[in-house]
Amino acid sequence: MNETSIFTLSMFCYLAAFALNSASLSLERQKLHTYGRAFNWLGITAAVIALGMRWHSAGHPPLSNMYESLVTLSTLIVLVGQIFTASQPLPVLEAGASVGAVLMIGVASVFSSDIRPLIPALQSYWLHLHVSLAFVGEACFAVAFILSYLFCLRRILGDASGRTDFSDSREKLACYSVVVGLPVVFIGGMALLARHLSSHPMYVDRWHNIVFWVIIPSILAVIAVAVMAWLFRGALGRGAERWLPDNIILDNLIYRAIALGYPLFTVGGLIFGMVWANKAWGRYWGWDPKETWALITFLVYSIYLHVRLARGWSGTWTACLSVAGFIVTMFTLFGVNFLISSLHSYAGS
Repeated sequence: MNETSIFTLSMFCYLAAFALNSASLSLERQKLHTYGRAFNWLGITAAVIALGMRWHSAGHPPLSNMYESLVTLSTLIVLVGQIFTASQPLPVLEAGASVGAVLMIGVASVFSSDIRPLIPALQSYWLHLHVSLAFVGEACFAVAFILSYLFCLRRILGDASGRTDFSDSREKLACYSVVVGLPVVFIGGMALLARHLSSHPMYVDRWHNIVFWVIIPSILAVIAVAVMAWLFRGALGRGAERWLPDNIILDNLIYRAIALGYPLFTVGGLIFGMVWANKAWGRYWGWDPKETWALITFLVYSIYLHVRLARGWSGTWTACLSVAGFIVTMFTLFGVNFLISSLHSYAGS
C-alpha cells in the first residue's frame, strides 16, 4: 500500500471510531466505546506509518507544506484526545477528535501530495523543532476547543431536569452563539476557501474535494443533529448527563488542555520560530503576517490563563475565550497562507 492509501485507511478508522463512540453514548454500551478507542488507535498507527513513509521518501519530516501540515495535525489531534481520555473515558471527546481529523484529511486532499525538495529557508533542523512543537500545542488547543464546544452545549441542555442556570442573557447568548454559530462559520469558511481555490490554477482540478468531502457532509451532519435535537428535545436535556460530564469537569479539562498546549506553542511557535527566523532571514522578528498572527494566538491564550488563574474566571466566558483562541489558531494556519502575502506563503502550496 502506498502512503495515500494508508491515510485513507486511517480516515476510515476514524469514521468507524466516531460511529462506535456515538453508538456507545446512545446505547450505553461500554464495549462499543472500547472498540471505538481501538479504531482510533488503529487510525493513529496507520497515519504514523504513512507519515514515516513520507519522511523516509522525502528525507525531511512531513511539515513543509499544507498537505503535510494537515495530515500531521489531524494525527496529533486524535492522539492528544486519546491521551486526555486514557484515565477518564469521554467518548464524546474522542468522537469529536475523530471528526476533526476526518475534516482535516478531507481538506488536505485538495492540496498536492507530491514530495518536493525543501526550499532553502526550510533546510534546517529548526524545521523539526519549530513546527513539530507548535503543532503539538495546536493539537492541545484543538482538544480544548472541542471541550469548550461541549461545555457550551452542556450549558444549553441543562441538568437532569432540563433546567439551565444561566446567570444572565449575555451568557446564554454566548453559549448559543458558540453551539449554533460555529457550524455556520465553519461551513462558510470552507465555502470561501473552495471559492478562493477554484480560481487558482494549482487547485482548479481539486478544489471540489472540499465541497464533496467537507462542506456537504458537514451540512448533512448539522441538519441531522438539528432534527434529532428537535424530535427528542424533551429527553435530550434529561439524557445529557449520561454522555456529557458535569460542567466543572469539562471546564477543568479545557484548562488542562490549554495549560499543556500553551508552553509548547510558545516555545515551538514563537521562541524557536524567532531563532530560526534569525538564522534564515537575519532578524528575530519582522512583523511578517504569520509571525503577527502567531503572536495574536499567543496573546489570546495568555488572556485565557490570566483571567482564569489571576482573576478566578471559569465557565462560559473562559470557554468562549478558548473557542476564540482556536479560531485565531486556524486563521494563522489557513488564512495567512491564502489571504495575506507573507514570507511563509510557501506553506500554502
